[in-house]
Amino acid sequence: MSAQQLLIQAASKNAELLQGLIETAHASSALQQSQAYLSDLDREINKCDAHIKRLESKTKAELADHKKYAESTARRFMHHAVGKKEKFAEKASKEEREYVEALAEENQAKSRREEWVRNRDEARKHHAELEGINSTHRRLQAELDALYNSIFAGPTPAFPDEDRKEWALRQASDAFNEAKRRHEAEAQAVRCLQDADEFMAQALHSLTEARSQSQMDMFGGGTLTDMMERNALSRAQGATDKVQMLVSQAQRLSPDTQGLGKIEIAHGHVMSDIMFDNIFTDMEQHDRIKDSQVQAQKEARNLKDLLARAQQRSGQLLQGANAALARLETSRKELQQVRQDTFEKVARPPAYDESAA
Repeated sequence: MSAQQLLIQAASKNAELLQGLIETAHASSALQQSQAYLSDLDREINKCDAHIKRLESKTKAELADHKKYAESTARRFMHHAVGKKEKFAEKASKEEREYVEALAEENQAKSRREEWVRNRDEARKHHAELEGINSTHRRLQAELDALYNSIFAGPTPAFPDEDRKEWALRQASDAFNEAKRRHEAEAQAVRCLQDADEFMAQALHSLTEARSQSQMDMFGGGTLTDMMERNALSRAQGATDKVQMLVSQAQRLSPDTQGLGKIEIAHGHVMSDIMFDNIFTDMEQHDRIKDSQVQAQKEARNLKDLLARAQQRSGQLLQGANAALARLETSRKELQQVRQDTFEKVARPPAYDESAA
């Protein structure tokens, strides 16, 4: 088969394969990033499992202590007999509170684990999609290699322009892969920070509720008000834990993402709340809740700033990736053209020299 026939036969297939490679070029580097992210998630889930196991043991012990008072008729009778009925009630209430707090801490840890597992499930789905794209990329590359080898097998010193353009295409392809990888990592960091912003809003709402309940508690709100206050603080703690978790994920994805300061949630002190519950302890707890609220509001502003910066970086990286894609397309077209020209030169019959006749 003549060179001209080879050109005509290979031209359309060459264009098809190169276009497919451009569309799937990001998969290889994105897979590396995805695998690293999955490994991070697996480590965090394993850490959660160990922490939950410790908390379950703690909850079990607190439940046992609670039952000793809640279900012990003998203990209740003895305290009544010696005139310590109120002391028994305080001790039983203390054990109940400690059990409830231990159970709440365990449930918060399990909730955080569920969040990690959801993130891992989504990451696995995305990873599988990337594997499919990467498989397609490898198949297209193999087909293109076979096509070019059938025409340009071995060194081609006779076609130096083709060699230079081929090298330029490889450079452009590598640059695009890196630009695409960086943008995808930053975009994923943006999504983490957006989720963190939502949880921060929940934390602020819970702290506002806790402050309101604390205000009522100072004016004789009673046990129910106290429990509602603690419940709101527990929800605030859970939400801020998720905020920190998501910001940490964003930092792993994007080195330019800074962290947040620690938010101390005012849980109060069980012993002082039970044994010394009065207007002064209530006022102290109210002040602690206000301090927590101030901290949370400050970090909420910092988080919004982190999100805005990440969104700006993501936009800039997207522009860079699009520019790299444009350069890649230009390089592909230039290589395609030089090969087209090479084929034409090979296929074109030599000009007739009348002087040589």
